[in-house]
Amino acid sequence: MFDSPIFQVIIGLIFLYSLLSILVTQINAVITSFLKLRPQHLREGINQLIQDPMVRAKVMTHPLILLVKDKMILPGQRISDEEAQAIINGELNPVNSIDPRTFVNVLMNAVHVETDKELFNALLDIVDAMPATPDRRRLRTLITHLVSTGEGLSELRDAIANITDPTYREAITQAFDDINSLIGRLGLEANSVVSLIAGLRNIKNPYFRKVMRTVLSTSRTLDEAEQQLIIWYNDGMSRVSDAFSRYMGLLSFGVGLILAVTLNADSLQLARALWTDPALRATVATVAQSQTQQPIYVSTFRPTTAQTEASEQTTEEVITEITDNLDAAQATVDQLVSLNLPLGWQWDDVRSYPEDDPSLTAKYTNSNNIWNYIPGNSPYFITLWLGKLVGLALTVISIAQGAPFWFSILNRIARGQGVSLGK
Repeated sequence: MFDSPIFQVIIGLIFLYSLLSILVTQINAVITSFLKLRPQHLREGINQLIQDPMVRAKVMTHPLILLVKDKMILPGQRISDEEAQAIINGELNPVNSIDPRTFVNVLMNAVHVETDKELFNALLDIVDAMPATPDRRRLRTLITHLVSTGEGLSELRDAIANITDPTYREAITQAFDDINSLIGRLGLEANSVVSLIAGLRNIKNPYFRKVMRTVLSTSRTLDEAEQQLIIWYNDGMSRVSDAFSRYMGLLSFGVGLILAVTLNADSLQLARALWTDPALRATVATVAQSQTQQPIYVSTFRPTTAQTEASEQTTEEVITEITDNLDAAQATVDQLVSLNLPLGWQWDDVRSYPEDDPSLTAKYTNSNNIWNYIPGNSPYFITLWLGKLVGLALTVISIAQGAPFWFSILNRIARGQGVSLGK
């Protein structure tokens, strides 16, 4: 079957589509890295999740995130909405993804850092003024536990009631009652995620405040709140990932179209060349069959996948990535050229040839000659244009299927013949 001309033409076209698809993904990788498309979509995803400019700026500039370059908002620092917006729109670091747990912890810190001070600072000041006794150590431990987990109000109340020094017991009891009073005015339960939900008061954007309250409404501890926020974050980033995939699909289509036109990769013309040239057909089929492995570069954007830390690249790493993909693209182009397929364009003014030239008809119908596509030049003008549009369209559609698709078909054909064409 490998000696069948039809089979060899099919193998040749499939292999060509594979190489062109690989070249498109390699070019996409260069464009994606150079234009920082992943960080841009990541920023857009955070913008959709966090509508409040102040909180958004704090999250994007946090040392564990560092999505925005050379910017940082210190805890408790007050800035205007205009300043926050300027920070948000600043130059991006090459951050490709953010671990959901890291994002949520940073967000929770940004929301309740001020509230911790409002709720517990007065209590902590009194406790810190106490002598170094077991009572002081126990109170300190309980308050720290309450702030970090949202749990332990009842235990703290019992510990305060058992303070031996009546002066400190009375002062701390008053401070504790003030906290309970504030919690009551906020409409919270004493065993809920107090500081986090109370921190929602400082969120200016009503929509984001409502979203956060809805997400946290069923949480009774910070661990539960963290899990609810992780689910919320993953859902939001999943939508961003889908949007990025659609964007990359459009980019691939555009790059494939430019590539097909630039290389004159006309499927009809290439199939005709393979069919009429047995040596070319056999050579391309042999190269395809001997191919053991091809590097397939696929652009990915999966910020919803849990990772140990934010995926951040240094400038040097980005440059190296671009250089590597450019080198890989050049290698793919070299492999295309080595196949000696009738790719590319030419310019040949057919009018310069004698009218009795026996090859004149072939010259007028040469689909590689740009001169023939100018109105009034070739008597086959319409036929050439229709054939070229169909041929290029078939190539662009084929490229859009992606290299994995075509290599999968090659492997299936090869398995049927007992030959390995690579993975």
